[in-house]
Amino acid sequence: MGSCSIVTRSRDWRSRKDTGRVMGRQRSTDEATLRRFIHGAEDLAALAEDLSVGDLDLRSEPDSWTIREIIHHVSDDGDVWSMCIKKALAMPGALVRFEGFPGNEAWSEALTFARRDVGPAVRLMRAHRCYLAEILAHFEGAWDRSIRLADAEGQVVREMSVRDIVTMLTDHMLEHVDTIKRAPAGGGEGSDSTA
Repeated sequence: MGSCSIVTRSRDWRSRKDTGRVMGRQRSTDEATLRRFIHGAEDLAALAEDLSVGDLDLRSEPDSWTIREIIHHVSDDGDVWSMCIKKALAMPGALVRFEGFPGNEAWSEALTFARRDVGPAVRLMRAHRCYLAEILAHFEGAWDRSIRLADAEGQVVREMSVRDIVTMLTDHMLEHVDTIKRAPAGGGEGSDSTA
């Protein structure tokens, strides 16, 4: 799969009476966030492709996740948050509950992140980013739409806009890209990076 390109709409925001400079600046900021959103995934995919099977099991620090586990973790984010983004766009104010999530460590263990092939996870991550980039570019004026996150009892604990979610996913991905770059390289066996 090739890299993802951003499709921006050809709307002239300056021609609308209700927009003004603030809307133009926000649109520019959102487009920059969208570029970072895509490039973070591409950076992680490029790093993964350059690693040997053994390198995938390296850690940046003792007792931290391996590169393999990190790749599965950030790939899972696309599964979790893509529906939240779509709900915010299609059903602003929708209630979202993350019931039964045992936490990142238990989730990783249950889904055997440490032993699974990263190839499908990298492809899923790229597909999610491209798919979401198209939706986000299409709804460029709707990034303020939000969801309400609720606890197990149904009490709203936080409201998150599309902009908040995309920024969080972008920053999270880039943090993990930096973590992978800090891992010692060259300690792996073989050259197949998708095992």
